[in-house]
Amino acid sequence: MSTRSRPRRRRPFTAALAFAAAAAFLPVVPAAAAPAVAPQPTSPCGPLDVAFVIDDTGSMGPALTNIKNELGNIAAAVQANSGNDYQLGLVTFKDDVTVRTDLAPLNLATVTPQINALTASGGGGEPEASDEAVNTAVNNLPAAGRPQTGNFSGTWRTNATKMVILVTDAHPGGFDDAFTAADQANAHLRAVQAANKGIKVSAVYVQTNTLPGIAAIMQDYATTTGGTYAATPANGTGAGTAILDALKNCRKTDVFIKDAPADTGVAPHGLNPIWTSPDVKVCSTPPPCTGTNPVIGATNYVVVTLNNPGPGGSGASTGHVEVSYTAQGGAALWPMDWTSIGSSATVTVPAGATQVAIPWTAVPGPGHFCLLARWISATDPMTYPELTGSNTLVNTRNNNNIAWRNVDTVKLKPGTPVTHPFTLGNPAAGRATPTDLLFTQPGKPFAGGAGKVVVDLGKVLAERWRASGQKGVGVRPVGETQVEITGGRQAVLQGLVIQPKERLETAVTFTATDAAAGTDFVVRVSQSSGDEDLGGVEFQLSTDR
Repeated sequence: MSTRSRPRRRRPFTAALAFAAAAAFLPVVPAAAAPAVAPQPTSPCGPLDVAFVIDDTGSMGPALTNIKNELGNIAAAVQANSGNDYQLGLVTFKDDVTVRTDLAPLNLATVTPQINALTASGGGGEPEASDEAVNTAVNNLPAAGRPQTGNFSGTWRTNATKMVILVTDAHPGGFDDAFTAADQANAHLRAVQAANKGIKVSAVYVQTNTLPGIAAIMQDYATTTGGTYAATPANGTGAGTAILDALKNCRKTDVFIKDAPADTGVAPHGLNPIWTSPDVKVCSTPPPCTGTNPVIGATNYVVVTLNNPGPGGSGASTGHVEVSYTAQGGAALWPMDWTSIGSSATVTVPAGATQVAIPWTAVPGPGHFCLLARWISATDPMTYPELTGSNTLVNTRNNNNIAWRNVDTVKLKPGTPVTHPFTLGNPAAGRATPTDLLFTQPGKPFAGGAGKVVVDLGKVLAERWRASGQKGVGVRPVGETQVEITGGRQAVLQGLVIQPKERLETAVTFTATDAAAGTDFVVRVSQSSGDEDLGGVEFQLSTDR
């Protein structure tokens, strides 16, 4: 901001009144062979993504000088705290926003000269567009349609400790150069959005004036997101040190969702199958409840159990749970094959097990889905990057924040067939991939024993299977597109070629005989490629007497 004051721009808000206006935005808190091991952090923070959001108006000269004096130490801290695995961004603001550097790997050599070149000028008086500059960084906003120069389009990595470091001496004013209750609410909303993305906002308030409410707004950024707050004198002394303190804010917590009953949070692990998480279930009522299949057209609840602590950190952890669904089957790619169900409000997880319920409204048919639960926390980032187009199963095995639940309860009557879908996908986005369809019976045999299992491949997959020689074990064709599972602990159809981006649905039909009455069975249907498990469904069969 500029050094001249503009009393006509100020509004008679006290901190209490302004926070009452923002309170409406506060979240409600409800009670196979393992792939390559994910690299372990070699530093306090592990991978580190930082966006510096700096006020460069006229009154910020002394603070900018102090930051430049500490720039060597700041650069060293970024490298040391991240183990030299970092991305930096630089956004400045007056009454508009300028993206000077987008998030990019190992770009200290770009960012430090740009910070050194900053000059304090202009601003048109208090307030400034700090809330919109934070918006740009947190929400990766382009310049189009905004008083903004440059796009902020870099990727915040899911496995990184993520930070926005805001330095200013002014109220937030949006783009209209006037501070109102709406601007304070907007600042809090940006803090909530940052928290929901696991981004800490650390706020450095340079006290070049004593206008009421600025400190409270800056503190709210920090308390809402788990960042740090610091106030410097008007001469900017300590601004650089405050940034150094923010970069040290890497306290680790470790909440995990079990992939299997024996899961202790170690990731990756060799437990299989990895797609039958006991900590994810669907209920027709809020918990406590027993799991069931989702009821079509009704409001259901996806209930996720969070366990604290895991092996990677300790202490109460704050974050939220996101849940998604896809057609039940294998080879689901992240995120394109998943549809969001919703997310929980912010929740603090103490030691022990905590259940979180996410409403699932208007469940679509047919009511048979794979579910994915993801824990998002600023102090507990993923340990393995979830890249666009990546294999969901690999992400799940390498991140204890993720769990996959593909369990389908099937109620049978002797002699009455029941059909459920199973979808095959391609784990490689750019090439056709031959895969296998496996049928595993870990307990009492159903197929070839007390019941019959037939899979209808559909015309496309049936023709491709014929073209590949109809290779398989424990299977026999029983129609133009149908194949019966003849028994054994594991049967397999081999060489089912899936084209890039294909998701092909098969139909699996279970028919019980009188011999199955009153007995429970498990049949696991899964997709694999070579030695890689691509995901599957555990069908839990029970037969009426």
